Amino acid sequence: MTLDEKKRLLALIENPPPGSKIEAAKQFGVDLTLLVRNLGLTPDERVREMERALRFAEELRDAVRQSQR
Repeated sequence: MTLDEKKRLLALIENPPPGSKIEAAKQFGVDLTLLVRNLGLTPDERVREMERALRFAEELRDAVRQSQR
């Protein structure tokens, strides 16, 4: 994604067309800037982020189990 494309997407998110799906998502509380950020990542970067999130979730699960003993 080019810098211009990213700027256009962020501007569209800031001021979505009335009645659009983007407006509906924004009103629902979806953080569309995270989608734009992820679109700027390469597939390898996305996988690494997913792996980090998985490790964090596993560590959190283990910590909860330890605290319940």
